[in-house]
Amino acid sequence: MAGSTDTRAGKETRVGEDGDGFPHGSKYPFFVGLGLFLSGAGLAMWLPVLIVGLPVLAYGMWGWTYEYAVEEYESAIVPEQKRQLLGVKSGYLAMVLVVGGELIIFAGLFVAWFYLDATRGPFPIDGFPGLTVALGGAMTAILLVGSLTVRYGRNAVVRNSDRGKLVVGYAITVLLGVAFLAVLGFEWSNLMAEGLAWTDGPYGASYYALTGLHAGHLIAGIVMLAIVVYRARVRNHFSAQRNLMVRVTEVYWHFLTAVSMAIFVFVYFGTG
Repeated sequence: MAGSTDTRAGKETRVGEDGDGFPHGSKYPFFVGLGLFLSGAGLAMWLPVLIVGLPVLAYGMWGWTYEYAVEEYESAIVPEQKRQLLGVKSGYLAMVLVVGGELIIFAGLFVAWFYLDATRGPFPIDGFPGLTVALGGAMTAILLVGSLTVRYGRNAVVRNSDRGKLVVGYAITVLLGVAFLAVLGFEWSNLMAEGLAWTDGPYGASYYALTGLHAGHLIAGIVMLAIVVYRARVRNHFSAQRNLMVRVTEVYWHFLTAVSMAIFVFVYFGTG
């Protein structure tokens, strides 16, 4: 099947399967699978295998993402399987499912925190420093502003195909994400200097596990934002018709903001 669904730079966008669509012959899923296998084996049996597995996994994920997002975009191909599933774009639905799964992980950590607070708390335990509520509030405010700037950029391209404002909004959000990590690093350094390490019982382990996992997700969000900025600024990607990565990146950032708000309310403010 072939037809014209939208245009980019005057080129017809083809929709279909086989030569015009997806799945296609790609080497990268093999490297993703191999990297996952080696990483799992390294964690379970021998650490040097993990050192090999992680670069293989990174190579596979980067190549597959580039092929899926950049090469198919510039070839003006919209595979049928890539367009709609359950009434929405399948890539957008995939991000919603990813966020749902990640929320379950964070929910488990929050439940652990509540349980420990009830049975061994209240936190902070005597002899250990408390958390700085002002820093927790500052980090949450940073991500809230980031949600506004990412929304600004998304609206600009979705409504008016304005890549300039998209770049501005997403670039500002990148800087806000870096600022968040800087504030969190400052908080960690203060806590460690005052005697709270991740090995110091349930209080230290729970706090660093929760905030460390959030920081790891934030780094992933910054990478996604940077890719959008690169594609829009350097490769002239995205328009009102084609903006899937812009939208899924916005969803992911709002998820990060929601987690930060929960950490502030239940961990920083709750223990402060």
